[in-house]
Amino acid sequence: MKILPTLLSAAVMTVSLSAFSQKTDSYEKIYYTNPEIPITEVVEVKTKNIVAQEDVCKMALSIKNLTSDFLMFVPQESKFIYPEGEKKPVSREYFIEPNKAKTKTLEVNGGNEFLQESFSVELGNLFQIPIDGKSQKTPNFQLPASNNSFTVGDFKVKLLKYNASTKEAKATFEVTYTGNDMAIINPANLSVIATRKKSEETVTYANDNKKAKPVLLRSGNSTKIVAVFHIPGKIVDMQFATMNILWNNTFVETKPVLLPKVSFDVKMDIGLTEGKK
Repeated sequence: MKILPTLLSAAVMTVSLSAFSQKTDSYEKIYYTNPEIPITEVVEVKTKNIVAQEDVCKMALSIKNLTSDFLMFVPQESKFIYPEGEKKPVSREYFIEPNKAKTKTLEVNGGNEFLQESFSVELGNLFQIPIDGKSQKTPNFQLPASNNSFTVGDFKVKLLKYNASTKEAKATFEVTYTGNDMAIINPANLSVIATRKKSEETVTYANDNKKAKPVLLRSGNSTKIVAVFHIPGKIVDMQFATMNILWNNTFVETKPVLLPKVSFDVKMDIGLTEGKK
């Protein structure tokens, strides 16, 4: 029962492309109008500067993340659909931070069929990556270290460098994710705990690395994170003190959610093309 509509849709699309998309060699370049792409609760997609030459077609693609989660776009799974066939861009996947936008060029080349009056685009896989995944409970890590590496769950952590003075302590770690989903590493969440000089009272200070921000990892990938601490010398002399890192929610495992496909038709801007001729 479901096969007939699918075949019918494919046939309609083929007829549509054959009827309305015609190759033209009368221009060295063809410029296109930017299609109106419906905005969803999750994402806003816009195009800009769509242009084709005989052997290449490219556009600026803007993806705006409307959520508090991450988005991941896989451009190499995109399709530029022509009567002669499909073309895929060669670009690496990238992430869009919560409530941010990112613009990159989407380009296809190879062949000589790109001077078309119209064509269709189906964007590659777009994933929503929830930030509220499973936080990995991680034991405190002693500084100076008695053991430079540890494994907890699907995370391998290795201390690469540690320096401490009265004014500042700085630790650099390498984190590798070995699980089957994705990981969000957020060094801004970690803190350090130490004991005051003149009492048994403990004090806790957050990571003071202003550049610390979340990093997303696929299975087998690694990243470096840096923790910087500033505790007044009258409270703790970090050069000689034993301290412990509290990881809090630094290591989170999460499952990407595939979003519905985004597709649109692109049509020649005759006025602009003639004006640039």
